Amino acid sequence: MKTRKTLCSIAIGLLSSCLVMCRAENTFDNPATYRELDIKQAYTKENVIPVAILGGGPAGLTAAMYTTRARIHTVVFTGPVPGGQLTNTTLVENWPGIAKMQGYEIMDILQKQVQDFGAVIIEDTVTKVDFDQWPFVLMTESGRVMHALTIVIATGSAPRQLGIPGELEYWGRGVTPCALCDCGFFKGKDVVVVGGGDGAVEEALQLASHAKTVTIIVRKDRMRAAKSMQERLEDYKNVSIVYNKQILEVVGDGNAVTGLKIKDFETDQESLLTAQGLFLAIGHNPNTSLFSNYLAINNAGYLELEGRSQTTSVKGVFAAGDVEDSKFRQAVVASSSGCKAGLEAVEWLRDIGLTELVARKLQLFAEETEVQIN
Repeated sequence: MKTRKTLCSIAIGLLSSCLVMCRAENTFDNPATYRELDIKQAYTKENVIPVAILGGGPAGLTAAMYTTRARIHTVVFTGPVPGGQLTNTTLVENWPGIAKMQGYEIMDILQKQVQDFGAVIIEDTVTKVDFDQWPFVLMTESGRVMHALTIVIATGSAPRQLGIPGELEYWGRGVTPCALCDCGFFKGKDVVVVGGGDGAVEEALQLASHAKTVTIIVRKDRMRAAKSMQERLEDYKNVSIVYNKQILEVVGDGNAVTGLKIKDFETDQESLLTAQGLFLAIGHNPNTSLFSNYLAINNAGYLELEGRSQTTSVKGVFAAGDVEDSKFRQAVVASSSGCKAGLEAVEWLRDIGLTELVARKLQLFAEETEVQIN
């Protein structure tokens, strides 16, 4: 009998330990997730923002559209680039309902639409956050300190660059990080993809049916891409791969790219490769460092979300767009995730008790600055 009790005690102890370990391994289990919130906590705070959106690209502005249409005070902090990455492109052909338009024009229309719904747009960058207390604390580059009831993170990601002469000069005029976005502009032209992973193969496959020739330049003596991916390239006679090469400079005529200065590691010789386009396939850096002490982030640096939602590991903080999407990186996908994040933020605020009557008791942040996208 004593032995049986001992075994039961051991079993219960092991089960308890397992539950504790499982809970510790769940990145979505933290005090901020389960805390009890009292909306009255916000009454004593100054500069209260019911919905703070960090990022003024397609994801952030779409989220703002849905929160403002729900008649909830919303402030968008555009960051250093109002309009997001879409403003760095030239003509956009894959935005629903618009046959062809400059990227900055699309974002200008979207921003004006959001402002018409009542969103406050501020050209400022949030440089520090505190998600350990609620309302959440936001501090900006200009010195503003605000308290947010809920936050939508739409800070996007930045394509990695080569850091060579001519790259920025011809950005959007032959240098681009997105074949899916820009392949149609290179029909019948000679283009180069730089990179050695699966992404480089995908870019080349996207370009193969448009460009005259596609050359993949790899720094090492072999590609990192999966063998199955590399085999797909064999079906395209206009795609070639060159190894042990480095791009030293982007060359152009002042208006567009005309070629690339290349160095051969084996011979140490330099040459000029004729090309009208350079597609960067060397990865992206999601803008998540600001949140690393508070939110679950995967090994690639992207924010982790809970299930099929836009909810991060802290309740009341949502994410949308390229900051959480490592696969598609398309403006329309970012916009759709912004829609979801906005709707989820509205639902969450209502769940914790935010009503129009409660909102009138808050000391709202209401500064407005005219922001121009160009």
